[in-house]
Amino acid sequence: MRRDRFDVCVVGAGPAGLTLAHLLVLHGVSVVVAEQNATTVQEPRAVSIDDESLRTMQTVGLAEAVLKDCASGYGSFYYGPDGRCFLQVSPSRSEYGWPKRSAFRQPMFEATLVSALRGRTNVSLRFGTRCTGFEETASNVVVTLEDAGGVRQVECSYLVGCDGARSEIRKAIGAELKGSSFEERWLIVDLLDTRDNFRETRVFCDPARAAISLPGPERRRRFEFKLHAREKTEEMEREMRARSLLAQFGPDRDAVLERIKVYTFHARVADRWRKSRVFLAGDAAHLTPPFAGQGMNAGLRDSANLAWKLAAVLSGYLGPGLLATYESERRDHAWAMIKLAMAMGFVMGPPSRLAGALTRLAFRAASVVPAARDWLAQMRFKPKPRFTEGFFVAHDEMSRRLAGTMFPQARVELGRIETRLDDILGPGFACLCYGENPSALAASLDAIPSWLRATLVGCLPRTVAFPVQPFDTVVRDSHGEIARALGGLAEAVIVLRPDRYVAAVIAGESAAKTIASLKQMITGTFDTAAMHSEAPAAETGEGRPSHDGGPVLPFAAPAAGEGAAGSARTLAGTWVARGRAMLVRRAG
Repeated sequence: MRRDRFDVCVVGAGPAGLTLAHLLVLHGVSVVVAEQNATTVQEPRAVSIDDESLRTMQTVGLAEAVLKDCASGYGSFYYGPDGRCFLQVSPSRSEYGWPKRSAFRQPMFEATLVSALRGRTNVSLRFGTRCTGFEETASNVVVTLEDAGGVRQVECSYLVGCDGARSEIRKAIGAELKGSSFEERWLIVDLLDTRDNFRETRVFCDPARAAISLPGPERRRRFEFKLHAREKTEEMEREMRARSLLAQFGPDRDAVLERIKVYTFHARVADRWRKSRVFLAGDAAHLTPPFAGQGMNAGLRDSANLAWKLAAVLSGYLGPGLLATYESERRDHAWAMIKLAMAMGFVMGPPSRLAGALTRLAFRAASVVPAARDWLAQMRFKPKPRFTEGFFVAHDEMSRRLAGTMFPQARVELGRIETRLDDILGPGFACLCYGENPSALAASLDAIPSWLRATLVGCLPRTVAFPVQPFDTVVRDSHGEIARALGGLAEAVIVLRPDRYVAAVIAGESAAKTIASLKQMITGTFDTAAMHSEAPAAETGEGRPSHDGGPVLPFAAPAAGEGAAGSARTLAGTWVARGRAMLVRRAG
């Protein structure tokens, strides 16, 4: 039987699977994506993409392509049964560099991802291909795939199930979804050529019939209606019944209907996200109600978290123990988003008129307090991406505040050109040396940049014109965003992971202790005793880790007198040169 070899096999070509493939290819990992359907989805599904997901799209070079098909930066207006608006959520800030909420169409989004993948090497897209089983060994996974041409096998180091709510991969590893299924059902109606010119979301919070009207690109609109227990699914999916509901909530009774479908929403998380070399991501790992628009976005966060870890282990600069941090980092945040969605569902569909009246009264009271009004309007109630355990270290107050969180994406100046921070940092680890003398900060890092293959970038405070000593790549914190994130520190090194979470803040009297802990954490990923009990044994050889207490670096050590900072600069040189060229073209 024919057997192909890839580093990673991804089962499922939805948003999570396609994004994972993009990120893996970006890090030099070979990928095969198997999707049982003949094409990507053609009917409307997810309709909201957030700033964190757009930041991930930026990493793979597709943010602008995705945004051109979006209705960008919209808010939500909440109405009571009397038709009065009691809450406005209209976020205007973009902490991570992109609009907090944008309406999109999943078919167009997936088509964009597929089109870009087809133009890249090291990836094989196989639609109309079903995974019929897999077999694990100590060093790989053999996956059996079946398509119209017959049965073939793929040998890979890791298998990732992105195969949706009914995941066969999840069943195969013995994982189960834990949580609840809502008794309430919702009717989804997608329509074309809306006559409603309001670009914000309308949320109708009425115990008699909760409903939501969401704007989309190209004059599309989605309605969601809460159904009563007495209403039968087959009756509510009839066109005339859907049109009678539309007539109650706007001018779109006679619009062209694209889809009418009843869904029962779930709030569930898999009790395990991994078995040895097999992982779960996206809906295979968790299911969330749609009220917060976070179902697909949660899957993209999984991909962003898992991709760089698989790449780091496959490349050999971090050990297999790193992979144990995937579930520990993602599980709590996935649950936090599910709880947010359930809370928003309560606001939308209160269980009684009294509960609804009290809820509206509370929001109206909050709106007269500026801090509370801003907290609501700017969507600060959305749980921050923050880890309680994982691949980061924290010793002092600043580290405990920032480590394990997503770092803001500031606007920075490179020369006379202003751009987003990530465009300078590149796709891998980065050490952002903030202060008047970035060179001295970089020199204090010892071997950390080399061990992490980190790009070294100097960052001057907004009021500083040039660095005290020369430095290869220097940007300026042009709007003071990085200074605000650092809470007034005059200088610090922020060690950023490829997913832009903070691995460490090296500053002040605790700098030496933080560096030592960071080294210990890096070498600890190669320690079999510290690895997940089901993690595979590490491979040895060129570019692979061994268990002699430290990493086998797959690149040359720095020359005498060059130091770790110089070595890391050499490693990052190609990316920085590309970034400069891009900025020059943009300026021209």
